[in-house]
Amino acid sequence: MNTFKAALRVIWRHRAYLLVYLFGLSLMMIVLMSGSVAGAQQDAASAGVYESDRATVAVVDRDGGEAGIAQGLREGLSAGCDLIALDDTERALQDAVATNYVDLIIIVPEGYAARFAEAVRTGGDVPAVRTVTSYTSGVGAMARMQMEGLLSSLRSEYRARLVHAGVDADADGALLAHSVQRVMDEAQANGRDGIAVARTGVAGDSRTGASVFGVSMRFGGYPIMASMTVTVALVAGVFNAGRVRRRLAASAEHPFRRGMGVFLACLLLGVIASAYYLALSALLMLPLGTDASIAPESFALCAVTVLTYALMAVALGFALGQCGVSEEAANGFANVFSLVVAFTGGAWFPASLMPDAMLVLGHLLPGWWYGDALSAALGLGEYAASGTGVGAWASSTGLVLMYAAAFTCVGLAVGAIRARRPRPDTAERTTELAVG
Repeated sequence: MNTFKAALRVIWRHRAYLLVYLFGLSLMMIVLMSGSVAGAQQDAASAGVYESDRATVAVVDRDGGEAGIAQGLREGLSAGCDLIALDDTERALQDAVATNYVDLIIIVPEGYAARFAEAVRTGGDVPAVRTVTSYTSGVGAMARMQMEGLLSSLRSEYRARLVHAGVDADADGALLAHSVQRVMDEAQANGRDGIAVARTGVAGDSRTGASVFGVSMRFGGYPIMASMTVTVALVAGVFNAGRVRRRLAASAEHPFRRGMGVFLACLLLGVIASAYYLALSALLMLPLGTDASIAPESFALCAVTVLTYALMAVALGFALGQCGVSEEAANGFANVFSLVVAFTGGAWFPASLMPDAMLVLGHLLPGWWYGDALSAALGLGEYAASGTGVGAWASSTGLVLMYAAAFTCVGLAVGAIRARRPRPDTAERTTELAVG
């Protein structure tokens, strides 16, 4: 118990590392996650209708309004495009396109209505209108496709009316005008209805809540590993310092009890760090509403994974402390190694963006399996279709636990070697203390 309390006092003396790594980096995580939470809330507030980018279109009528085709095109495109007026001069039209003032210019040439009616009567192709599309605009090309669809629908509608009334029944163009009005009315009605979208992952959805929780816990892997590694390394280093080791060797306390006291103090620190990030990640879900909850079994699996990861970081810090590294070396190693684990583990950007070499390195480090275990527990990523995968979670968490065991074995082996081969001055002074 005395060793346990002494280890806690050593940890408290190095609380600056906890404040910087554990709590300071958590503020950065809150800032990063606030953007995701705000985006999810905005998605929930938006309507469940898809709205594409609107093109700016100008329709120039050089046919004198015959059959209302030019006006019909304006009405038919108005549902998905913004219409503007342009002067019918070459200079005005060229300037509008060159300055990106307009995405598409449609010019209905003189005599177009008559040629259109004649083409439908004889079964020919629909005559083309002149169009000018902005060279930098993709929505202009989409608007042109809409225009061609309107003219194709007009051809079908007008053909049906001619077949019903007779080929020569439209001498005055009344059937063509009625066909134009019918097609454009249908186009406007379809544009107002929009396209219904089945939204997944909106704010308030349990899947979005699990995603926010999982991403925040992945971000927490770096602060947990960095803070645990450097702090535990310093604690173990303090108890392995020459003067302290001589005093401990001369004491009546069993070495196993001393080691267990130090280990329990470090393990308590890991539990606190895990509980802190679990609570913080859960609090980040509150703005999403009560529906964005996580199943209790998934939360329990995540808690076990985080505790295992913290245990692995404690074991790594124990191994560093047994190696007798200095405070500066422990700090530098903890930073570099934690960053490498976070980068290659897919915590900060998706695995699809990683090169093959980084993927191979990631599979060799514990961060990848930590993230995979969280995804399996929450049913995210490749487990989204099948839901929570207990088997995949158990295997990934087990690999993290094996890393912890490996680091512990390395630390024990180094400690045993150093105990069997003490420095000459240490052995001499230990003998003096024992005899005295």
